[in-house]
Amino acid sequence: MMKNELQNLTEDISRLYEDITQKTESLGQIDSITRLYDELQTQLQTISVEEVELLQSQIKSTLEQMVGISKSLAVIKTLKVTLNGHDELSEQLKKAQGSNNPKRASEDR
Repeated sequence: MMKNELQNLTEDISRLYEDITQKTESLGQIDSITRLYDELQTQLQTISVEEVELLQSQIKSTLEQMVGISKSLAVIKTLKVTLNGHDELSEQLKKAQGSNNPKRASEDR
């Protein structure tokens, strides 16, 4: 009875191994996958969590600074457009006032 169970278990395991082998053939051999896994583990060990966190905070800080700069530029643009509009209006008024001919003043606008 025990021998039968062991035989069934062995067959199940070998069937499962065959399935896994078939599925991984398209990705490459199992040993190459495990080699990649080991290599990844080794590479990851050279990077500390602190380094990753530091880099993340530096990126976050840089992004915040860039958002700040962008907001400032938007303000400058708005002021420039407003003041340019004001300058153009002043020019038109000067031209209108400089001209004694009311007909010409209305044409300038």
